Amino acid sequence: MLHRAGRLDPRLDRRALLRLLGGASAGAAGLALFGACGDGGGPGGDLDARILSDGAVCRATTADVLGPYHRAGAPSRMMIAAATEAGDRLALDGVVLADDCATPLVGAMLDVWQADASGAYHEPTAAGGPYRLRGKLATAADGTWMLDTVRPGNYQTGPGAWRPAHVHVIVSHPGYRTVTTQLYFAGDPYLPPNDSCTSCGSDDPARIIALTPRAGGGLAGALRVVLARV
Repeated sequence: MLHRAGRLDPRLDRRALLRLLGGASAGAAGLALFGACGDGGGPGGDLDARILSDGAVCRATTADVLGPYHRAGAPSRMMIAAATEAGDRLALDGVVLADDCATPLVGAMLDVWQADASGAYHEPTAAGGPYRLRGKLATAADGTWMLDTVRPGNYQTGPGAWRPAHVHVIVSHPGYRTVTTQLYFAGDPYLPPNDSCTSCGSDDPARIIALTPRAGGGLAGALRVVLARV
């Protein structure tokens, strides 16, 4: 998932840049890979784009809705699905980058939660108790992260209304804007225009990841996250 593409005239001021990016079509100048970035409150927030010295544009990862199932206090761990958790094993990895789309952010925190393979969310059983399919992890010295889980299922929000499978994540780092977002999976039949959540940002191609078979079984996918400066 690239977050750097297209070249713009570096003489453009920020207002002109925002007009250009805001009016660009989904495929123009490769900008479909980027999307708008919010402050963590929902999709389509403040637009964050930085023109680099070579004229390329670095765009921050877009926000998405928080949803009703986030719970504070998840434990620090990379494996959020127990070995006995039903469903297809899923290995996700990626990197968190600064707003130059190149500098890795060491120690960025990812707070992750998701539904199970049937599409159900699970509440923590007690203070300090099991947090099923929930966890927090930090990026390594090279800004990378890894997550061991299962592929979440689709779930119904009403008669004939479904959400695409997704994983929630809040990414934070000192000096950078926290982003609350969701990642989706290519080929899901409930991606737009079939997503029942009209306020969600599931139409952002930068957060729709391709899954590939993994040696030994299961699936694998990767996502880059770019954070805007405060």
